[in-house]
This record gives sequence, structure tokens and C-alpha cells, in this order.
Amino acid sequence: MTARRTLGLGPVSVPLADVAGGVVGVAFVVIAGVRLEAGSFEDVALVAVALVAGAALARFACGHGSLRVVGALTALIAAWLLPQRNDVPCGAILAAFFGAGVALMVGPRLGTGSSPRRARNRTVGTVLVFAVVVFAAYVGAETPSSHWFGGGITRGPTGTRNVALTFDDGPNLTTTLPIMRILDAAGLKATFFEVGHAIDKVPWITQDLYRDGQGLGNHSYHHDQWRWLDPRYPELERTQVMFQKSIGVCPAFYRPPHGDRTPFVAHVVNDHHMRMIMWDDSAGDWAEKNPETIARRILDGVKPGSIIVLHDGLNGNPLANRTVLIKALPLILAGLRAKDLHPVRLDQLIGGPAFIPC
Repeated sequence: MTARRTLGLGPVSVPLADVAGGVVGVAFVVIAGVRLEAGSFEDVALVAVALVAGAALARFACGHGSLRVVGALTALIAAWLLPQRNDVPCGAILAAFFGAGVALMVGPRLGTGSSPRRARNRTVGTVLVFAVVVFAAYVGAETPSSHWFGGGITRGPTGTRNVALTFDDGPNLTTTLPIMRILDAAGLKATFFEVGHAIDKVPWITQDLYRDGQGLGNHSYHHDQWRWLDPRYPELERTQVMFQKSIGVCPAFYRPPHGDRTPFVAHVVNDHHMRMIMWDDSAGDWAEKNPETIARRILDGVKPGSIIVLHDGLNGNPLANRTVLIKALPLILAGLRAKDLHPVRLDQLIGGPAFIPC
């Protein structure tokens, strides 16, 4: 066994590698705490516990040279992914990966050892690599600001006072046209990302939006949880056909449901000469019943150039009750005026055409 350098602390001798690993772990927890949406003591404590748990589990297998490489890569990937997420669950998972990676790097070098130890090392290394790859793919597919896995425009130029109001999951029988009238009364236009099967059920709403000069976008045909995994992604073309039947032209913008996309989806979007649109300001309004809370969240996060996402529908259900948004929208518009921010159509914010030939 190789001798390890230690740091004497009175009657206790602590390996220097463990001290270094502890310092790096504390730094990771501090940085994660700054990134978290809430950032409460309980949230930071959860991240710290996850990091320690990951390190403790990894120490059962540490000591083999190949695992040190796995540990280094795991810690680096976790550190790279951390700035891309600010929610507590992802922060805790990344902390666990980081703790496991650091523990594998600084653990005692015990040699190859017995056959059971070699088998355990292989199992730990395989499981850790698989888990990190799967979670990295999840971050790339689910994070609006991540551009390395499927791209997407998250905001417009910051040099003006313009922002883009966008609405998802319509058309909706009780909400979409009242929202249009609120915007018209304020002399404003927005962009509505519509679900294909909802257009098929209530095409006159899409027609009214188009005649009114509102922007329109493609938001898939079914708005479900799994069709985005199909590399061919026929959802986009099927929704374009619905737009062609309804208004005679097709949107130039596509927004993936829930933000889920892959490089294959991005390729299909590019093949249709369209642009993928994400967002940088969301209120989670699909799950919120208080209009004041929705308005406050939007106004707290908005900046010049922001693409704001709200929901005039839910999953393409034309009968969904979204009256909360009718109450929240005037509050949002008043708050934007107070901040000297001017809502415009998406094509006016980022440039380029709003519609293309089908």
C-alpha cells in the first residue's frame, strides 16, 4: 500500500488528499447554493447531504487507477453542468455526482485487489458512467439555455427595451381570443405557439389571430411526453399542414413542448427552414392559480431582450381553464410599462420572417 501524506490536527492525522477533496466539495456546495432558485438553508443543506452521500458511496470502490479517471471525468462533467441548472433537485443530483467523482480521485490507491474488488470496481465505474451520461443528456434536452444538445434561441438582443410575449399550448376556446383583445387594447402584438390537434378542432381561433396580426408558432401536433424522441419527428410537419389548411401559410418558428429536444429534432427544424425558440423568463403559470404570483415571477425575471413564456392553453386542450392568465396579463403589461420594456412580436425581437411558404 502506498503511503499517504497527512495533515496533523492535534491528535488526529487527516490525509491531505481528503482535506483537498473536502475543500473542493465545500466550494461546489457554495457555488450550487448561489445558483439555486430558492437558495434557502434547507436547499443548500440538501445539496451538501447529496454530495457527502455520493462521496461515501464511491469510497466503497475507490483505489483503482481506472476509477480515478472515471472520478475525474464525473467531477468535471458535474461542474460543467452545474451552471446550466438552477433547480434544487438537479443541484442535489449534480452534487452527488461531484462528491462521488472527487472521492474516487482522492481515495487511497489499493491496487487491483481481489477478484471481488475488481468486479465491484467495474460495476461502480459502469453504473457511474451510465448515470452521468443519461443525466447529461437530460440536462441538454430539458434546459432551455443549453445549446449543445439541440440548440434554440432563448433571448433577443439586449441593446433595446423590447421583449417578446409568447403563449403556448393553444388555441383555447375561453382564453386565447380574450388575450388577443387585451393585447389589442394596449396596441401590442404577441406570438402564439399552437398545438396542431387543437388547431384542427378550433381553426377559427388561429384564423382570427392571423388576421389580427398576431405572431404564430408551431408547438407540435400532440404535445406529449415522448414523440420528441422519434429521430424523424413527424410532429413538426403535421402541425405545419394544420397551419396551411387554416391560414394558408406556415410559421417560421418552432417551440418544443416542455422544451424537450434532441439534435435530431433540431435537424428536422432546420430542414424545414425554421428556427427553434426557447425562452428565458417563465412563471410556471401552468401550475399556478394566483394571477399576482404569475405576474410577480415574470416581472422579477424579465430583462431587455427577454422571451417570456406563458400558457393560454394546457397540452393543446381547447377547453382547459386558463382564466388565471386573463387576470395576470394586465398586471404583467403594467409591470413591463413600469420597467420601460415594450412587448413585440417574436420576429420583431429577433429578426427574420414570422411566416414562410408551406
